[in-house]
Amino acid sequence: MQWNIPSLKDLEHYFWRCTACGTCKTAYDYGPPPKNRPICPAGLEFGFEGYYGSKGKAAFARGINSGELEWDEELLEAVYQCTICAGCQSQCQVDYKPHIPEVFEALRRKAVEDGFGPLPSQKVIAQSLRSYDNPYQGPRRVRTDWTRPFKKENKPIKNILKEPAPVLYFVGCTGAYNVPERVIPQATASLFQKLGVDFGILGENELCCGSTAMRLGDAEAFKRVAEANLETFRKLHQEQGVETIVTACAGCYRAILKDYSLAEEYGTVMAGLQVIHVTQFLYDLYQSGVLKFSEPLPLKVTYHDPCHAGRHLTKFTVDEEGTEMWAGAYIGLNEEDCLYDPPRELLKAIPGVELVEMERIRANSYCCGGGGGVMTGFPDWAQRNAALRIEEGLETGAEHMVSICPFCHFNLNQGSQALGSSMKLYDLIELIDRALPGK
Repeated sequence: MQWNIPSLKDLEHYFWRCTACGTCKTAYDYGPPPKNRPICPAGLEFGFEGYYGSKGKAAFARGINSGELEWDEELLEAVYQCTICAGCQSQCQVDYKPHIPEVFEALRRKAVEDGFGPLPSQKVIAQSLRSYDNPYQGPRRVRTDWTRPFKKENKPIKNILKEPAPVLYFVGCTGAYNVPERVIPQATASLFQKLGVDFGILGENELCCGSTAMRLGDAEAFKRVAEANLETFRKLHQEQGVETIVTACAGCYRAILKDYSLAEEYGTVMAGLQVIHVTQFLYDLYQSGVLKFSEPLPLKVTYHDPCHAGRHLTKFTVDEEGTEMWAGAYIGLNEEDCLYDPPRELLKAIPGVELVEMERIRANSYCCGGGGGVMTGFPDWAQRNAALRIEEGLETGAEHMVSICPFCHFNLNQGSQALGSSMKLYDLIELIDRALPGK
């Protein structure tokens, strides 16, 4: 396949647009009353070299691209001190805005190409992808361990390679291999069975989506699994009648919807297939009257917007040719793919649930701290950052926090435990499953 993954040199036109104004360090709400809070986890933890999303890393990009900077241990660590959350992108108001996370990842791709990246602690991920096709060093047979309760209850889940189904549930590596996160695929499959959704899974034949490799700058590892997955999707559509690919993982959703589209053949291969997050899938069923809540859940909760299911999916309009303003001018944005409203509407629809909002939400959401390889490269920082988000949730008076991402689910629960807090992070699908008793 031909991939349009830009190099650092390709993006030079954009990272020189950074004016070092510092707007990217803070999320603003102009009120009334006006409020502001930090938005960059790396800047908050490390200062300039992590910050301000663009100020520090734009300088690194210029130096590496021109040859004035050479890779060493300190520079490499600074480049990987970032969750790639795109909080800075949401705040930036100059022509650098649409390209900031891509520049960060291009820096990492350059580090990998030059034989320096990723960090030593993160290389286990690359090795695991080569050996096991997942970042958790787990053998393929373990990928279906979460399905055991369904077999015991005589409610087996289809192997979609053997039994046709219109819906492929793409589980993702975190839900399959990270034991605390298995509650998410279990709740998802439970709900699908209750609602009569005809679905199947790839089981041991499922591969990593490649999101982790892409965030770490390992483009070759990403392309290998992405191409294999795209070919699998094409065959499933043609031979097994698959029309919809559903995932409960925000990282998988972002990768398949956005990263895979960098392949020139993406439109042809995915013709006739819809990629959808389980939240939107259930929201559509709720709106059509198929999903009806009956079991009250007396909970006061707050909602955390994951980066991969939110601002990472923002579409930007750029005047590439300079026909409207000037070449490379940032014109506007479209948030139609960002999952901001559906999870909130579903929470409000559950009887007994009271939703209270934090100060930093939607495009201004504060990252849990777990993305961009940080949980592997800087686990202590990831936990400290998650604790900051839990503290913000506690400020609302909520008992628990809800999100739609297994990485957020794991890291925020870690942060809560570090605080000694009773606040628990639930995946939305867990609550919906509890609010919909089985037949």
